[in-house]
Amino acid sequence: PACLRLRVAMNDTELAAVNPACLITDSQFARLDGWVDRHYRDSLALDDLRDPSLVLETRTALDELTQILKLGSVYPFQR
Repeated sequence: PACLRLRVAMNDTELAAVNPACLITDSQFARLDGWVDRHYRDSLALDDLRDPSLVLETRTALDELTQILKLGSVYPFQR
């Protein structure tokens, strides 16, 4: 995906302002890889979109992701 090819040049001041949890390290990669294994479905069918539990599943995944990235509560359901 294009988002994975994005490179942003930053000076030391800009880099210091970045949330360190959003920078990829070996340990952060392992946490994100585990998150993908736990939350990404292999497939999604039309009937899955009708299942109300999909909302809970999605919110659980997003909540965990924002915790991994130390973003705080960014979604209305987290407040």
